[in-house]
Amino acid sequence: MKKFKLLLILATVIISCSMLSACQKNDTTQTDDKKAQTQTADDTPVIIGQTWVLGDTDPTNSGTPWGLTSQGISETVFKLDKDGKLTSRFIESFKRVDPLTWTAVIKNTAKFSNGDVVDAKALADCLNIIQEKNALSNATAGKVTFTAKDDNTLEIKTERELQLLDSFLTEWANIVFKELPDNTYVFTGPYVIESFKPEIEFNLKPNPNYEGADNRPDVKILAFKDASAMKLAFDSGEIDMAFTVTPEVAKMIKDSGKNVKTIDAGYQYFGIFNLNSDILKDEKVRQAISLGINRDEYVKSLMGGRVATGFFAQYFDFAGDVKLSQDIEKAKTLLDEAGYVMKDNVRVKDDKTLDITLTTYPSRPDLPIIMQIMASQLKELGFNVNTQIVDGIDNVGKSGEFDLILYAQHTAPTGDPAFSLNQFFRADQPKNFSKYKSDEMDKILDELGKEEDNAKRVELAKKAQALVAKNLPVLYLIDPQWNIAVSDRLSDYQPYNGDYYIVNDQLKK
Repeated sequence: MKKFKLLLILATVIISCSMLSACQKNDTTQTDDKKAQTQTADDTPVIIGQTWVLGDTDPTNSGTPWGLTSQGISETVFKLDKDGKLTSRFIESFKRVDPLTWTAVIKNTAKFSNGDVVDAKALADCLNIIQEKNALSNATAGKVTFTAKDDNTLEIKTERELQLLDSFLTEWANIVFKELPDNTYVFTGPYVIESFKPEIEFNLKPNPNYEGADNRPDVKILAFKDASAMKLAFDSGEIDMAFTVTPEVAKMIKDSGKNVKTIDAGYQYFGIFNLNSDILKDEKVRQAISLGINRDEYVKSLMGGRVATGFFAQYFDFAGDVKLSQDIEKAKTLLDEAGYVMKDNVRVKDDKTLDITLTTYPSRPDLPIIMQIMASQLKELGFNVNTQIVDGIDNVGKSGEFDLILYAQHTAPTGDPAFSLNQFFRADQPKNFSKYKSDEMDKILDELGKEEDNAKRVELAKKAQALVAKNLPVLYLIDPQWNIAVSDRLSDYQPYNGDYYIVNDQLKK
């Protein structure tokens, strides 16, 4: 009997051990399966859908440098980090020698993607090329020259006085690059181009000469001209990020239980008047438009943002203090005074109808929404309104063949007002599509370049914005918010500074 009990106990132990072993084996298998799945997921590219993709990689071509940095390929000499601080991988320190001269000490630690060190000569070479070939780089300080005194020392001479060298070197035109003998370029950003189809698709891989490359995923960027198509791609899991989506789409995605990040864009939505237009050169007509539109309706339709108070996002201390409101009766009176009388619901002067064409572009989905509402508002004032959506909006601006362009711009990507104020409002600058010329404005901008005291710089920036509201070369509209849809894989991703760093060194496997 005792022998039988012993055998029974042994049998029970053996069975228990077998079951435990099987469970452990099964747990191990499941763990291995999960690891394999995780590894597989980590090794797949992060796929980003956008309303635009770069058309070329020429670092001197107008706005291309901004796109190269936004897509993680290039870097400006300084950059604005997620905490709003200006930092540089290239410059250790800098000092002002005289009103037009600076010197900078170079770190000599950062490398181009081919392994070459970014020393003082490399910086001087690329920045001088930019100054010669990209007029947008001349807005803040005029023509700037860079000279390598030795491997570690860079001398910088400006045409006009400059108070904030680091902000100037954060301007999106001032990227670090090197041209190779085969006429291709290498950059310094966290990613390098593996292949691309202009305006359609970019395939990126981590830059092996940028710290942390082994922990970054590959990235694919796809262009979606249609917001609905981008939503479908996100819903089906084809893309990990949709940058950006309209408010209606954002609500649908949120309602389905998926992730949407909402941020203050830093951009401003505004109109650009053609001051050479037969109709819009009359300041009373421009004033009537500003008074006759209801900006609150734009905010309501966009489900976020604020009515603009000037040319900058309201979280900046140098944002304007302009109060914008609707006064339809005063708007109608101004049009009467300008000689336009109502006839069959359309105003007429000298047998010519009060025609206006509103023009915008598709890569900022909010702008066509604003355009349609504005068209209805202007019709109520007696305008005969046409609308058009075009690609290459800057080409339209440069051509001078427009009435009122609806535009979006991050007006303070460097954390300083000087760059955009000079670009858009200094006479003869490349972004001054309105052809605005004002001695008073140029004087304010000259003072801004010379003034060292921050409080006085803020005062000058506000003064410039008030003058714009008075003269109306542009039409302040909206200080917007943006919506970015992200998959669970990117739930920790936090966009910042608008779309300047969509692909950045924080992306991890």
